[in-house]
Amino acid sequence: MNKLYSFLFLCFICLASCGEKETPKTPEEQALEKLSGDLGFNYTLGTTGYVKRNQVDETRFYPGLSIRLQGTTKSYTTTGATDLFESSGNWEFVGTNFDKIRLTGSKPASQVDISYTKTGKDLILVFSVPTPPGGRVASLTGSYEIKLTGG
Repeated sequence: MNKLYSFLFLCFICLASCGEKETPKTPEEQALEKLSGDLGFNYTLGTTGYVKRNQVDETRFYPGLSIRLQGTTKSYTTTGATDLFESSGNWEFVGTNFDKIRLTGSKPASQVDISYTKTGKDLILVFSVPTPPGGRVASLTGSYEIKLTGG
């Protein structure tokens, strides 16, 4: 009788392991999951975040900065940085490494490649705002590094 139970248990284990295998996720799906999750992630300055332009801390100019990235629709919303980001729009991955995004819109941080690094709950965005056409110097021109927490 003991051998019968052992045999049935072994058969059950074999049948359970023969179930459908999950299809491996593509690199883009993995990047989407990391950056925005299934339901989207909110990223905020919090107590450890910062905004640096040309390596100078300008966090004080962006109180309440937050960015919400939605992966399923590739949309975003922002608050606290209306001079730099659109309040909402869409985003896309740039290139095949899925380590850069580009936001839609006409604000300075739109239509530029934004490199991102996600470590734990911290998201670091790095991008440059070019000098506007016609050689006019804009107060937002420069290299940015923004550290946010969330997700």
